Amino acid sequence: MKREIALAILIGIVSVGQAAGQTERAGPLEALSFMAGCWRGEFGGGRALEEIYTTPSANLILGLSRFMAGERAVQHEFSRITVDSAGVALLPFPGGRPSEHAFRLTAVTPDTALFEAPEHDFPKRIRYARGADGSLTARIDGGAGSDRASEWRMQPVACGAR
Repeated sequence: MKREIALAILIGIVSVGQAAGQTERAGPLEALSFMAGCWRGEFGGGRALEEIYTTPSANLILGLSRFMAGERAVQHEFSRITVDSAGVALLPFPGGRPSEHAFRLTAVTPDTALFEAPEHDFPKRIRYARGADGSLTARIDGGAGSDRASEWRMQPVACGAR
């Protein structure tokens, strides 16, 4: 009986240790894992947006976006989501050039993330939301009180597929 109790306690300790290790490995970016994968949205006239986000590591998510017109990429952006001393930041590189503004993660739920840079001219906010149908919507806007906004709804696709 004592041996069974000792075994049960040991299993409990190992389980708690494993759960703590998983949380430690996941880090603050784990909440953004709903963005991971390959996405494509078509918008008529042969226009499309393709986005790719890596699964989060403890400190980094990498992203790539390209706007397509037919078979031609007409615009692209690299992005990095990282953890620093101030929290989580989205750092866009439009056209491959670094932006002067970090967009800070200001709100997150299991299916949404809001990044803000109030000092930036446009956009001031970048929002990602996962739909119940599995889609991913990206929205940029000019902040509270602004009617300037763009939104793209994308479906999951196999990476490298069209």
